[in-house]
Amino acid sequence: MAAQTPQRGRDRSGSHDPNGALLRAAYAADSTAVIAALEDGADVNAGDPVTGLTALHIAVGTNNLPLARILIEDWNAPFRSDGKGRWPSVIAAECRVDQGLADYIVEAEAQFLGNG
Repeated sequence: MAAQTPQRGRDRSGSHDPNGALLRAAYAADSTAVIAALEDGADVNAGDPVTGLTALHIAVGTNNLPLARILIEDWNAPFRSDGKGRWPSVIAAECRVDQGLADYIVEAEAQFLGNG
């Protein structure tokens, strides 16, 4: 018997977990599922309980400019450090993302911090 896919916003146990759904969708680069999780009540600032990575950190680290733009421009994702103290701009540098994403994140982060 094939395993069933959890319903929107629910984890495998059936518990309502929109924040977990948000982070899983970000890792999967599934913008539609990210938006669905946010519409289902996920906190755009929710971080992984172990790493502190938010959906924005994940979008940057996986070189996903369209998802980063959705999170920042449509959902006002705040800039903050992850569990290791890394801001999205640091993750962009560490992961050697495309120049367009790197430029966008540096500029958006500077604006968020009032330096832009």
